[in-house]
Formats: sequence, C-alpha cells, structure tokens
Amino acid sequence: MDIKEFSNFIKEIFPYSNIREQQKRMMLKIFFSIINKKNLVIEAPTGVGKTLGYLIPALYFANKGKRIAILTETIDQQIRIFNELRNLSTYQKTEFFIGKSNYFCKSKNGKANRLYCQLNRRCIYKPNKRKFCYCGEQKIYFPYLDVYYCPFCCCDYQKAKIECIEADIAVLNNSIFFYAKEDLERKKEFDIIIVDEAHKLEDSIRRTKTIEINPDKVIGRLKYMALYYAPSILRKRLSDNNNNFWEIIENYLKSKKLDGDICKLFYKMGKDDNTIILGVIYYCYQQLKEIKETILEFPENVEINENIYFKFDCKEIMDIELNFIEKKNLDPIIAEFIDNLNNLRYLNNNFVVYRLKDSLLCEPIFVNNYLKDLYGDSVVIHCSATLGNLKLHAIKTGLDDADTLILDSPFPKDRKLIIGIEDGVNMKYELKDRDKANIIISKIIEAINGNTLILFRSFEDLDLFYKYIKKEIKNLNIDNKNIHVYEQGMDGKEASELKDRFIKEGGLLLATGRFAEGVDIPGESLIGVVIDSLPFPMPTPLLLK
Repeated sequence: MDIKEFSNFIKEIFPYSNIREQQKRMMLKIFFSIINKKNLVIEAPTGVGKTLGYLIPALYFANKGKRIAILTETIDQQIRIFNELRNLSTYQKTEFFIGKSNYFCKSKNGKANRLYCQLNRRCIYKPNKRKFCYCGEQKIYFPYLDVYYCPFCCCDYQKAKIECIEADIAVLNNSIFFYAKEDLERKKEFDIIIVDEAHKLEDSIRRTKTIEINPDKVIGRLKYMALYYAPSILRKRLSDNNNNFWEIIENYLKSKKLDGDICKLFYKMGKDDNTIILGVIYYCYQQLKEIKETILEFPENVEINENIYFKFDCKEIMDIELNFIEKKNLDPIIAEFIDNLNNLRYLNNNFVVYRLKDSLLCEPIFVNNYLKDLYGDSVVIHCSATLGNLKLHAIKTGLDDADTLILDSPFPKDRKLIIGIEDGVNMKYELKDRDKANIIISKIIEAINGNTLILFRSFEDLDLFYKYIKKEIKNLNIDNKNIHVYEQGMDGKEASELKDRFIKEGGLLLATGRFAEGVDIPGESLIGVVIDSLPFPMPTPLLLK
C-alpha cells in the first residue's frame, strides 16, 4: 500500500471528471491516518463532497483485506451510502443493517421488535440448532453464530445480520452498531470505523443509553389488556367508568373471593382463565401505582442523589402480555418497562437521574467511555459538515488522541458569503411569520439567480413555501424557473433520482435537512444554498464579509 497506488485508484474509480482539491486532501489524510493507525476528525463544509471523500479510501482498503463499518444516523443516508458503494465498485461484499423495528416480523406479522424477539422463544423463523426447517428445506450452517438458518424462511432481521457479519463493508446506524457490534464481529473485527454526520454521534449514543421509567405508559397497556380479558358485562362498565376503572375490577375480584395475590398464585399453578388473568393484571397495577407515587415524591427537574430501586414482583405479566400482543399485533410495553427497571442496577456516577413530569429519566453525562469500548482497536474517522471545536468533539466522543483536518468551502472566495437575516422566525419564542420569510427567500433566490437548494426545518414550512413560490415564480427575475420538491416519504432511491433531475434540469430544489445530509451535487450544478431557519448546523468557521 503506497501513495502512488492509492492516487491511481482514485483516478480510476472517481465517478466525476473533476476532483475537488478539498476531496483530494480529505482522501489523502484518511489514507495516511489508516496507514499510521491514527484516529482522525474531519470538518468538511457543505459542497466539499465528503461522502465520496471517505467512500473511495474505504473501498481501497477493503480491496486490501480491511473490514470497514460506516456509521450514520438516518436510514435514508444509509441507503444512499450503500447505493453509492454499489455504483463505485462490485468487488467487495457490501451490506447495510438497520434497527430491528425497521424489519418485518414473520412471527408477529408486523413490525419487528427487539424485546418481542427475545420473549418469543417459540419463533420458528429464528436461526437455531435444528438442521431442517419447518418448511422441509435443509438449513445452511452458519459457524460464526453456531446456528442453522433457512435462506427462504429465516426472519428478515436475522438474515440481514448474517449477511452483515460476512460483509467487507457494513453500513450501519449508530444505535444498531452499539447493540449488535459483538455479533457483527463474530467472523472478523472491524479494522476501520467511519462515522458520517459525526456531530450527531454523541446524542445518538446518549439516547441509546438513557433509561426511562414511565408507569403511566404501562398502566395504559394494562387497561387495554383488562378490557380485553374482562367478561362482557364487566367490560361495558369499565368502558363507561374510566375514573373508577381499577375500583370496578377490585370489587369484581372481591365478589369472586379473589384478589391480586391469589390470582398471581393460581396463574403460577397453571390456571389461566380470564378472571385469573384479570386478577394478575390488577396485581401488576397495584405495584405500578406504588412506583408512580414514589416517582412523584421527587421534585421535578432536580437531580436525585440517592440510589433508586423499585420492587416489581410480577414476571407473570410478561407472559400474559406476550399472548396479548400476538393477538393484537402490538409491541411489548410492559416487558420494556421491566427491562428498564432491571437496568437501574447498572447506574453509576456517570448518570444524572431526575423526574420529568410523571417519568423518571436516567441519562448518561458522558458517552466517551461507551464509544471507546465500541471502537476497540479500529482506526476511527469522524466526518461532519460542522463540529465547532474539533479537539473538544474528539474528547467527548472517545477520540482523545485524534488528528484533525478542517477543509474550507470549495466555492470561489467571492461566493463564500454567509448572510444571517431575521426572516420572521423567533426561535426563542417559536413565533413564525411565514409570509415574511417567503418574501425574503424569494429575494435571495433572485440575488443568486442560479441553481439553488433551499432547506426547511419541516415539511410543513416546505409545503407553505412551495404553494407560495408556485404562484410567484413567473414574477421572479431568474433565468431558470424549474422547481424540484423533496416530498415526505421519499426513500433513498427517490431522493437520489430527485437530485439527478435537479443536476440535469437546474432551477430550485426545495428540501429538508434530512435530504441535505450526504447529498453531493457536483461542480456548478449548485450555485447557492438557502437555509430557511435554524436549527441547522452552520459551517465553521463562519465566513463573514
């Protein structure tokens, strides 16, 4: 592996006729960082083409036998990266792997769920030790997990995981990498980890590690279950008397000479008629009521400096909920709550605990140690359009000794102008004057008079501007009056096709920040970018005149 060979590889594989100087610097810096096993943090403002800037070195080192994980925050971005890799090269095995809830569960006949998958031990679609599938086919042995799986019947999530374990380049989101890294490295550990949109990584891992104890959410599920299992006469009374809901159940159980404790005992003994199940639900409610009362004793938004422990002795309710959600095609709420209660035992000084309304939140203060464990011995590359203080970002995300690279905008100096204006949106008080904002954006579009990308905070704002500009476009003093619109629900392929139409036809492209992440519009195809209103990450350092 030498620099001449890498330079020839860039020329051979780069998809456009011209390579920006900033892209060359980025690719060379990544090359030497990997060669020298040195972590790297890169800030590359919008327009540099940072996606290609890290994908081409990734492909080069994958050709040399290195295994690579590319992390990002959104599924749209994953799909774009995956498709870009496929377009650049077909020599490596590339797969993308997303969170379980994005897959279809054949057993549940609906959206997959992590806890449901753990609880549903009878699932016939999971890889297991059996050599033949229920469909009659002989299964394939997968040595890295020591299981057999049917290529036709295996659940979508498990099949994607198996394919990702064997991949040379795995495209993942931050959360699934956190949860599944140990399994994904069963065959071979990752040599290189590239984190795109790295400014989101810290918050992403913090959300993953945050524990929420919300009794009301579980009590709502219990009410739904109680209505389902209650006899028809009782069900009508429960529906009409929400304020006395649990009192009605308590009186009903007393009339049967039962209470929650007795019903729980009977259920353990194998008696599971609807009245006994209703009694177990009531027993569970009593425990949750005590937990809620304890939580409400704490002042709101004040750090709790004491050990938190909640007694919850009703594992039987998990079995009842599993049967219920299979009938109703729901996700497990009670099982998630119990899982969160169990996780309280792992809290340490790195967590801040406080009450927010009726919930108890346990959030990690720092995530750098979690990230260091995830990185292992890999070379880690962080890329983002905006990071601010790169050294501080490196420390907060577990890259204490990382090199840094700040790239400037590829646009000529006379176009490096960032203008901040009052556009009718007061972020502090969330006051909006959409009409005023639309007029100002129109004036900026006229001043640019070229292919312009306009980014909005929400699809609602985008739609309001689109309705406005459709009427006013004929009056605007611009040469190209084509309007291209990023629509809600567009997948990665549709977004890419939209970008290609904009490059070919020019005009105005209306989109949200989600579309903008990872989009590389080359050369003079993009003259200006208008950001409707914050929050959007501003390029750093700010370029002022």
